[in-house]
Amino acid sequence: MSKAVVIGGGIAGLSAATVLSRHFARVLLVDRDGQGVQHERRGVPQVDHVHVLLRRGWLALGELFPGIDDDLTRAGAAWLDWGPGCHWVGRFGAFPRPPSDITSRSCSRGLLEKTIRARVASNPRIELVERFEAGTFRWDSSRRRILAVKAGDGRELEASLFVDASGRNGPFRSQAVLEKVDARASYSTCVVRIPHAERLPFRQIYVQVCPPQFLRGGGLVPIENGLYLALLVGSGNELPPGDREGFLDYARSLRDPALAQVLPEAEFLGPIHCFRRMAGTRVLSTSLQSDNLVMLGDALCSFNPVYGQGMTVGMLSALELGRQLARDGRTSQKAFHELVDGPWLSAASEDLRVPGCSLENVSATRRLAMSLSSALVDRVTLRATYDPDAHQRMMRVLHMVDPPSALMPLALPRVG
Repeated sequence: MSKAVVIGGGIAGLSAATVLSRHFARVLLVDRDGQGVQHERRGVPQVDHVHVLLRRGWLALGELFPGIDDDLTRAGAAWLDWGPGCHWVGRFGAFPRPPSDITSRSCSRGLLEKTIRARVASNPRIELVERFEAGTFRWDSSRRRILAVKAGDGRELEASLFVDASGRNGPFRSQAVLEKVDARASYSTCVVRIPHAERLPFRQIYVQVCPPQFLRGGGLVPIENGLYLALLVGSGNELPPGDREGFLDYARSLRDPALAQVLPEAEFLGPIHCFRRMAGTRVLSTSLQSDNLVMLGDALCSFNPVYGQGMTVGMLSALELGRQLARDGRTSQKAFHELVDGPWLSAASEDLRVPGCSLENVSATRRLAMSLSSALVDRVTLRATYDPDAHQRMMRVLHMVDPPSALMPLALPRVG
C-alpha cells in the first residue's frame, strides 16, 4: 500500500505510525506541536505527572520497538518490581509483597516519549509533519471514504488510510457522542530527590484512593537518574495543593504513613504541578463513518489517568492495527472498541463510587455492569490483601497480562 496518515504525535500515534510503516511505503505522522516540545506540549497537558507503563504495556513497547529497553536503561530509567519493591495500600490495607514476575521500567513521560520519537524519526518510511493543526477531512463524492485531512492553514495531506490518535482534546471528538464518567479527580506532582533512597524498604509507594471512604491518595515513583516523582491524588472535593507545606500536610493526612515519613527529608526540585481535568470519556458513536478511518488511543477512549491504563491501551491498539492489516489489509473499528471495554469498565466502576461522580450518556445497563464489577473487585481485593498468591493473580490482571475473567475464581467462596 502507498501512504497512510496518523493524526497525533503522542504515544498512541507514534506506536501506530511504527506499525503502519510495516505495511505502507510512506507514513505521514501529523503533530500539532513540535518534536522538541515537552513540558509545553499542548497534546500532553499532564506531561509532568506520573505515567505508568503496565507490564503488558512494557511488553508491547518491546514488540513495537525492539531493543528500546536498552535505550531507556542508558538514559537512566528505573527498574520497577511490583512485588517486594512496591508498598501498595488498597481498600482493605497494605497488600503482601511476595516475589513477583510483574516488572517494568519507570521514567518520566518526557523521557519515554523522547526515546520513542528518536526511534520513529530514524524510520525512513515515516515523515514527521509538525505544527499541522488537523481540522477537517476532504471526502469523496459518496461521503464514504476520506481523501485528505485538511489543516486550518490550508495544507492538505492525502492518503489511503487515516488514523486518528489526536488525544482526548482532538479536533474530531466534537462530532462524537461521548460516554463520560467524572469523579473530579486531580493530581499534584513534584520531582524530588530522596537522600539515601537505597535504604528505603521499597522503591515505590502507592496509597490508593478508595471511594467512598478514602478520597485522598498519593505515591512515590522512581524515574530516571535516581530521582522520584512524588504525587498526591484527590477525588470528589479533595484537591491536592500546589505548595510545599500544603503538599506535606496532605501527605500526612493519608491513611498510611509511608509517604509522609519519606517526604520531609526530600529535596523538592522545581515547582509542584497540578492537573485537574481527569474525567474519563469514551466514544460511543461518531458522524465520521468511513471505511478508511481508524480512531484509537485517547481519541477513542481517554481514561482517568490515575489508573495508569492509557499508554498501555494505546500500544495494544497499535499492535491490533498491525494484526488487522496483516490479516487482510482492512481495518475494523469494532475491534478497537472491544479492546478498551475491559479497562474502561474497571476504571469507570471505581470512579462511580466517588460521591457526586457525574455521568453522561451512561446507560442503565452500563451502570449495572459497573456496580457488579465493583462487587467482584471488592471480593478479589479483600482476598488479595491477605493471600500472596491471590495478590499475584490480581496484579497480573491489573497489569493486563491476564484477562479480567481470571479474577472470577478469586471471587468465589473458598472451599475446604
